[in-house]
Amino acid sequence: MKVLIIGRGRVGNALKRSLKSSGLHTVTTAGRRFKPLSVRAADAVVLAVPDDAIETVARSIAPHLSPRATVLHCAGARGTDALRTCEAQGAEVGVMHPLVSFPSTGRNPNLRSTSFTVNGSPRAIAVSKRIAKACGARVVVAQTGDAGYHAAAALAANGAAALAFVSVHVLESLGFDKRAAERAIGGLLQSVGQNVQSLGVPGALTGPIVRGEAEAVATHRKALRRVSRDALSAYDALVPVIVRCARAAGLTRVEASNILRMTKR
Repeated sequence: MKVLIIGRGRVGNALKRSLKSSGLHTVTTAGRRFKPLSVRAADAVVLAVPDDAIETVARSIAPHLSPRATVLHCAGARGTDALRTCEAQGAEVGVMHPLVSFPSTGRNPNLRSTSFTVNGSPRAIAVSKRIAKACGARVVVAQTGDAGYHAAAALAANGAAALAFVSVHVLESLGFDKRAAERAIGGLLQSVGQNVQSLGVPGALTGPIVRGEAEAVATHRKALRRVSRDALSAYDALVPVIVRCARAAGLTRVEASNILRMTKR
């Protein structure tokens, strides 16, 4: 399959690297100033461009599409309606959203064992599956474009990065070198991610709350109050959520009440 990726940013570069490494498909890339012949030759055109540019780029490529073409965009916050101009030209259209954190163009994340959320026409879904398989990713067929879907992804990815920011600051205050603290917390988050993938939730939950250790929570709060008010606020905001997760793992109602009482002190 001939795949044209339009967009040379974080997502486009990561897809290009993964697809070329697989050797399963012929991959070319272009910026927004593409060659019409490259569009005409492509079996699949992937728009890895900012959300607000999808419709503009779709209009630009639509007149040049092959009758057999499939056009996909990678935005989790947008639906297939953003590609209606391509669909009007006879192309099959869909969404292929890599549920992956893309922090920079200089460091492409490994897409293996990640998940791509896909939807659209049957052929668009089939093409998305072929691309995801070549990247070593799993496929989930589900609707994107809903704010709830995007919020769930943002909560996990951005929330984890923000909590890492707070945790690194706490470790620095205890004498850690900043880079050492970042590596330590990063490795911890990596292990959490692996546990979520292999054990699911709440099975991946560890620590004093799931064990019902209310006094440990009180000790944590006392230490954080001394070190960082921001960290204490983040801790207190998360405790009720962790308690709900722990309840699903078997924490008793009495144990949960004792732990929550500690956050009122």
